[in-house]
Formats: sequence, C-alpha cells, structure tokens
Amino acid sequence: MLDLLRGLLAERDVAAVVVSHDFAVIEALTDRSLVMQLGRVVEQGLTDQLFRDPHHPYTQRLVAAAAEMMR
Repeated sequence: MLDLLRGLLAERDVAAVVVSHDFAVIEALTDRSLVMQLGRVVEQGLTDQLFRDPHHPYTQRLVAAAAEMMR
C-alpha cells in the first residue's frame, strides 16, 4: 500500500499530509516532517535529518522509542 501511494504521489507530482505515529510510514512517504507535541509544532525539517539528529527533547524521546522498538 505504501509503495502504491508513494508511486501515485510521485507520478502526479502532488503533496500529501501524512499523519502517523509509525516512523516507518513517515520515512517511506515523506521528505519533510513536523513533530507535534500537545498540538504544537516542536520540530520540523528533512525527515532523514530529523530522525538522525533530533534537537527537541520530545523528538529525541520519540526517535529513541522508535529505535528501541526496532530492536
């Protein structure tokens, strides 16, 4: 399903808003990401950079939790 959606977005050259707690989905479908906490944006940037080097403490905790789940 993700491959189909990614292909459609690229083929039609359109953007989509993807809301998910699943980092694999976010990584597969997005180039840029926003991290929200309590309805406020706390960090934004290129998805790969955000996952690799989060700056906000909330983002750091999310990334650490996702990494722990992958083990």
